[in-house]
Amino acid sequence: MLALLNDFASYQSYLSSVVRFSSWCSNKFLHLNVSKTKERCIDFRRNRTVISPVVINGEPVEQVDSFKYLGVILYEKLSFTEHVTAVQKKS
Repeated sequence: MLALLNDFASYQSYLSSVVRFSSWCSNKFLHLNVSKTKERCIDFRRNRTVISPVVINGEPVEQVDSFKYLGVILYEKLSFTEHVTAVQKKS
């Protein structure tokens, strides 16, 4: 799920979207594996605010600095240095 959070209202909208998605999954008999779910907040502001983790089914979602998506490692500053390093190690 991707969201642009520029104020408290957009944050509330994001949280309600997560709740709706979780409800949809449970209604369709799908199980969300929260232990494999990751959250990455990308913040370019100088004064960063601490964002509390999203809670799904009573379990907090782990917040990470980087994650792999479609084979590409995405870092919090949207740089590809970790991805390039990982590819260099493989070759």
